[in-house]
Amino acid sequence: MSDAPASPSPSARSWRIDAAGLRAALSDTMQDWTLDLVEETGSTNADLTRTCRQAPWSDAGTLRLAYRQTAGRGRQGRAWQGQAGLTFSVALPLALAPAQLSGLSLAVGLALAEALGDVDSRLGARVGLKWPNDLQIDGRKLSGILIESVPAGPQRVWAVVGIGLNLFRDAQMEAALGRELAGVAEALPGFDAQRDATRLLAAVLNRLAAMRERFLAHGFAPMAARWSARDAYRDQPVRLLHDGQVLAEGMARGVDEEGHLLLETPAGLERIASGELSLRPADGSHGATA
Repeated sequence: MSDAPASPSPSARSWRIDAAGLRAALSDTMQDWTLDLVEETGSTNADLTRTCRQAPWSDAGTLRLAYRQTAGRGRQGRAWQGQAGLTFSVALPLALAPAQLSGLSLAVGLALAEALGDVDSRLGARVGLKWPNDLQIDGRKLSGILIESVPAGPQRVWAVVGIGLNLFRDAQMEAALGRELAGVAEALPGFDAQRDATRLLAAVLNRLAAMRERFLAHGFAPMAARWSARDAYRDQPVRLLHDGQVLAEGMARGVDEEGHLLLETPAGLERIASGELSLRPADGSHGATA
């Protein structure tokens, strides 16, 4: 359990992304991306979903970041405002059929974890992945991911990737969720939001762009071993729940090449698709980070 304060100071909420610095830190292949930074919106995912339905097809991605989301949504419809964190969405154009998107949420989570390692190896070393789409530190949620797809014709789909990354622990959010959260600040020595938020975002975008190219070429399969190596619950007893009801129990054994959870049960090794399932430790432990 961390001793870090659970409520950020007022100054922690006043940081802003350096738009010019962000653009300069992006890879050469991303210079045609659209970078849209706004003070407030309902939901960046909803904004980009509407944009993708209307916009012509392009190989360039789009970022939409809001410093406050009033109608942000997490997985299973949970509210997500994230005033103490980076809350943004990225529209990734994928020349794939919807059926070829298996494992995309895991690929995004891996890219995010590796981006944090790019910023600081000590931060990256503390981050574990929770199937199918969360990042954790010591069993406490650091980041969540929500992906919505927008078809754009045969073999074309926009993947609208919503990410909430806690920069600080937020007492209000912890109270709303009923559990403790993690924040980048507690794991990144000398963290300064005004300076480091831009650096974090640039690292994430660069990793997402590189992941997109690999996913287009090979899908999730080449990333499965790296994801499993960061699995916070690998070789631990877990439960899978739906609407609070336990549907399965067993030992987590990583993921396969399509992003299915490998669950060892008395009946054998089962492959579990994500759907609307939630994973919990069966013994109350937090899970070890990679």
